[in-house]
Amino acid sequence: MAPRVSIRISIRWLPDAASEPTDTLVFGVGDYYIDLRILKSNTSIDWALAGERQIISTDPMRVRFVSTLDSQGMSEPDIGDFTTLPNGDELETGKMPCPERGMEITEYEEVWREIPPVPGSKRAWILESVGEGRKVFLGRIRGGYMALGDGKGEAFGARREEWDEGGERWEVKYRIGEVDGVPSIANLGIEGFESEADWKMGDTVTVLGREYRVCAFELL
Repeated sequence: MAPRVSIRISIRWLPDAASEPTDTLVFGVGDYYIDLRILKSNTSIDWALAGERQIISTDPMRVRFVSTLDSQGMSEPDIGDFTTLPNGDELETGKMPCPERGMEITEYEEVWREIPPVPGSKRAWILESVGEGRKVFLGRIRGGYMALGDGKGEAFGARREEWDEGGERWEVKYRIGEVDGVPSIANLGIEGFESEADWKMGDTVTVLGREYRVCAFELL
């Protein structure tokens, strides 16, 4: 599957009405994903997770999301069924713990829309930290970048940055929580991390002094 950038249009916890309280962006590259959901009301993290996307079946489309990193600390995989709506959006249905209901298992409906990536270098990748220390995931699709960081006894941290081709610089969209040790491209003042054009899936690479595994990498 080609690298994909998606936004969430709405979420519905049945039987309540649908709404969208967040600014949600998801990167999918290869079999991995990064999902960052920011509350519009106060720009705090509603939910942030990253891990592996496993296709269970294609007809109907059923996907298991196995989160290695999860800001809400959920350990069970999320399984969703996907149906294409007449306008091209995708309806995801399933059951999962609902934070607003004390983590009660609740049926949900989410509507997703694929959007064009921010213009930038024709690369897409997702990295996962290796070794000791807080777990960190980094993801890029062209001119879009996200980074999530968890850790023992530490607050969760997230970054979302976008490349401005006209200004030839990265703009910080969100910088939330404890982001020490969560790499920023914008802070470097350059277009990308050192040698990222040469990365290959399965490689162990060094980003700002820490090693990461290249979970997914594609040239676009």
